Amino acid sequence: MVKVMMKFISAADKIFDAAIRYLCYLAAVILVLMSLSISLDVILRYTINNPLKWVFESTEYALLFITFLAATWVLKKDEHVKLDLALAALGPRLRAGINAFTSLIMAVVCLVITWSSVKYTIYLIQNDVTLIQYYTIPKFTIYVIIPIGFFLLFIQSLKRTYQYLRQI
Repeated sequence: MVKVMMKFISAADKIFDAAIRYLCYLAAVILVLMSLSISLDVILRYTINNPLKWVFESTEYALLFITFLAATWVLKKDEHVKLDLALAALGPRLRAGINAFTSLIMAVVCLVITWSSVKYTIYLIQNDVTLIQYYTIPKFTIYVIIPIGFFLLFIQSLKRTYQYLRQI
């Protein structure tokens, strides 16, 4: 039974890692498309005085999606901004303990934000709230990435907590 459970956890871990890698690739594609559309907008604005009206709003939404699609991968790779000057002076076991504690706190915060954002997204769906700017779209289609992103961060934070606890 334990072997079966360990195989399941290992398979789920591989699937999760592949999923966040592909979400990061998707964020990169969105970033490239966003950059191209902004460049085209600038060229059209200054050459024929006819900018693309949809670029500004699309860029706002793209930045939100890029953030939440790539954040979990950045956390997994430990490439996020951090202030580790004080931690570098500590011993490896104490450093791992502090990192485990902060990762656990992060997991709790991410879970709370996931829950709150799921409730808000459900509210947007139930009340048919729309965004009316250049596009007229259901607001939940933009906000749905927030609970997804924070849930993925919650899982990655738990994985980090476990990894650091193994170092103690």
